[in-house]
Amino acid sequence: MEFDGDTLVIDRTPSELDKMVLEFTEILDEENIEYVVVSGYVAILTGRSRATEDIDIVIERLPQKRTAALADRLRDAGYWGATMPLDDLFDTLSDDVRQRIAEEGMMIPNVELWFVKNEYERAALTDPLIVEVSDHEVAISPLELQIAYKLFLGSEKDFEDAIHLYQVFEGHLDEDRLQTYVAELEVNESYDELRRT
Repeated sequence: MEFDGDTLVIDRTPSELDKMVLEFTEILDEENIEYVVVSGYVAILTGRSRATEDIDIVIERLPQKRTAALADRLRDAGYWGATMPLDDLFDTLSDDVRQRIAEEGMMIPNVELWFVKNEYERAALTDPLIVEVSDHEVAISPLELQIAYKLFLGSEKDFEDAIHLYQVFEGHLDEDRLQTYVAELEVNESYDELRRT
């Protein structure tokens, strides 16, 4: 793994989960849809060994026509709405409900997709970290924001994801930026605990 602060290069054979993410995000790229991958898969992509059933992807808010085009494109690529039909994608996402999308006939793994809805998701969407994997590029949440937000979520698994990211990228993180997110999300105690680990 090579990281220069702007781009992260991961040199490994993609797992089946990686392949799904690369295929799904390639569709988003081809449809010119801004997206960012957040949450647990970010830790997995950067080397944490743990299972996950979903890949969380935030996308820009789209009008109905573009959302329908995305639904058609996903259907043509062999995906289906695992919780709601893809025909209802616009209504589901517009109601700030997440839509699970999986390979046809499967429930897991799935992509949990939603429209951007808060300032932190907007920050991740507008200033993502670009990861190069197997000749593809994937936009993920900035590491500093990901660490702080994982601390904010607060589960044991989230805390372990935050530790992983902090330890793997220590020395490459923008400490001022990280401290700002930690203060805004009011997770100073958790951050101090992380640093002691």
